[in-house]
Amino acid sequence: MGKTSLTIRFAEDRFRESYLPTLGVDFLTKNLVIDNKHIKLQLWDTGGQEFVMSLLPFYFSGAAGGVLVFDITNRNSFNSLDYWLKQIRQNAGDIPVILAGNKIDIAEQRKVTTEEGQEFAKEKNLFYLETSAKTGVSVPDLFEGLVKEIMKREKDKEKKKKEPEEEETEFSFWQTA
Repeated sequence: MGKTSLTIRFAEDRFRESYLPTLGVDFLTKNLVIDNKHIKLQLWDTGGQEFVMSLLPFYFSGAAGGVLVFDITNRNSFNSLDYWLKQIRQNAGDIPVILAGNKIDIAEQRKVTTEEGQEFAKEKNLFYLETSAKTGVSVPDLFEGLVKEIMKREKDKEKKKKEPEEEETEFSFWQTA
């Protein structure tokens, strides 16, 4: 699918042809400057093994955003998106999520169309982007776009907190005879 390849391409700007499957969880960081703000992005790459499944809620619960990756050349990876999105929503809430159709460098082997990816994203209220961890196409856009959306939502929350709420005044009258 390319989760590990995408995170390594973004964090370290490198690519290897083969990776061992992620056993458990890997962790990478990347420092960014977005809108003149210095951000230290923590990238958690979770494996899909059964023994990891029971730990996923702990990793998802603190997430500010998510990247849901499928391989455009593998229909099964696309078919599993509902399951993984459900896990994210149950454990992390309504965080921004970007759906990434990976491996566009081998688009001639495509099994999932761009339109299918876009439609799934639209139905689930996700952002959609096609990427290539191998060539680096759209990888910075993927992660930086997610960070910008997280920042926008945080700014909106702060703005709401600062807006004065309409105050209701309640009066009680007592009368004694």
